[in-house]
Amino acid sequence: MTAVSRPHNQPHRFEALDSLRGVCACMIVLLHFKTNGVISRSALVENAFLFVDFFFVLSGFVIAASYRDRIANGFSIAKFMGLRLGRIYPLHATMLLVFLGFEIFFALAMPHGADRKPFAGEFGFDRWIAEALLLQTFTGPDRLPWNGPSWSIAVEMWTYLVFAIGFRWLGRLIVPAALVLAAGCCAFLALRDGLYLDVFHDGAFARCLYGFGLGVVAYRVQEAVARYGKPSVAAATAIEIVAIAATVEIVRLSGPIPLSLLVPPVFFLVVLVFAQQRGMVSRLLLLRPFLLAGTLSYSIYMVHAFLEYRIVNLLSLLERRLHSRVTLVARDNGVNHIGGGALFGDIMSIAMLALTIGVAALTYRFIERPGQRWSRRLILGPAPRPGTFVAEREVPSF
Repeated sequence: MTAVSRPHNQPHRFEALDSLRGVCACMIVLLHFKTNGVISRSALVENAFLFVDFFFVLSGFVIAASYRDRIANGFSIAKFMGLRLGRIYPLHATMLLVFLGFEIFFALAMPHGADRKPFAGEFGFDRWIAEALLLQTFTGPDRLPWNGPSWSIAVEMWTYLVFAIGFRWLGRLIVPAALVLAAGCCAFLALRDGLYLDVFHDGAFARCLYGFGLGVVAYRVQEAVARYGKPSVAAATAIEIVAIAATVEIVRLSGPIPLSLLVPPVFFLVVLVFAQQRGMVSRLLLLRPFLLAGTLSYSIYMVHAFLEYRIVNLLSLLERRLHSRVTLVARDNGVNHIGGGALFGDIMSIAMLALTIGVAALTYRFIERPGQRWSRRLILGPAPRPGTFVAEREVPSF
């Protein structure tokens, strides 16, 4: 889908970028499912936490595309925030309730069946409340609580508010303001505690503002670039290949080191390149499997942690039934991971990814989409203005 035939300021879905978001979500699934396999131990997967920053840059880009002018021209900030909350909260709340239900079962049925106590540590009920209020990155200990990946949607919600206010009151200054904010957050992350972009609590808000701000700037740059026409398919393909190679290389070489601070600017360039959807790599990303991954990306991201915990639980029970003749679950530096050899680990990684996509398809159909439709009707009414409806339909969940 391209913007060529659309009226001015009519938002649209950048489908190649959607597909890339789906690929990034799958990489994060592989990151969190630790095994002894080649997949899990590859540098690209071990540093895949950096793909969250692609979500942030892309979110800034598509929010600017769909809502910058609309909010500047008077669209309610409260309605915008309500629509954004309606996008993320139904599935977020569902997963929190699923986690809570399992913890209650754990407390009642097998309180001594694991290496921790029910409702203790990061699974304390106070942490559940903080996560339900999307405050987990501002309160409590610096540990991933309950549905750990939800830290990123929490900081995105607060970032939406910051930029909605900016869209309303800064006008043309929003782009330089976003650039200054991104630079300031980058400097803050560089000077604080040596973790750089490997933060999901202290510093997480700055991390999101950094990427999101670059995404807002990227949309303005994309508007300017579009006026000069598009490159040939051959040239666009070469640029896309370079962009993908640069992404793979910088993520592979990064980690919690200063180099990671260059990852969001690389994603800035990737977004600009694939927003054109001109080369052969973009055409590959427009194939149905990649588009499906993009559509399901939010569900993939939100359900995978619970599924991975439960797979580890099941393998632990199986290992006990086998009386430790086979090591199915090992513990390294306080973290459980899949035991066995490299081949078993790779098979489990692929199976875990397939299971997550399957479950995500169900949560998308029965929770995510119905929740979004309900929230749109609640906030916009039964017959919203067409432009607002399209804007909210086309903006991704995160």
